[in-house]
Amino acid sequence: MAETRTEALHGNAEGLDIQAPEAILGSLADAQVEAAKTVRNAIPSIARAAEIIAGCLSSGGKLAYAAAGSSGLMALADALELPGTFGIQRDRIAILIAGGDEAFRTLAGGPEDDTEEASTAVANAGVGAGDCLIALSASGTTPYAVRAIEDARRRGAARADAAQKILERTGHKLRPALSAIEGNKGSKA
Repeated sequence: MAETRTEALHGNAEGLDIQAPEAILGSLADAQVEAAKTVRNAIPSIARAAEIIAGCLSSGGKLAYAAAGSSGLMALADALELPGTFGIQRDRIAILIAGGDEAFRTLAGGPEDDTEEASTAVANAGVGAGDCLIALSASGTTPYAVRAIEDARRRGAARADAAQKILERTGHKLRPALSAIEGNKGSKA
């Protein structure tokens, strides 16, 4: 796989160890401002995704997250907040992370490319009609996240794709920030 922006050394990382703390913190703050602008521009898509997710959950469906690496950790944190914050039953939330439970200890890079593991995880979680799957990928190209979205869609689930950039590769379409593609609204109730 070709190196993506998220895998490459950041332009401001050169000499980071010899920069003044203020300069380092300024670079980090600037990156957060850039990220916030991306979110601001994606608000209509995020709102639509929220509507789709709420519809799936209110109809008795489940919400699944699929991701790898640090995106997987963000998915885990989000998913773990749902029961306490919104009262969503834990058994209606699935967390599919490349590498399985071992990823929480090692975050090895290889599992992010394991598309068969993604297919198995989607099937084992029972993601299908009436459910929604959110795939997180900083690059928009992570094979695990892309395959999870494809398989969930084939199984009739709605999908919400979280990515930082547009990917226009044949058959793989993770869109910027958070975009929602309406799926089967069938009720599981």
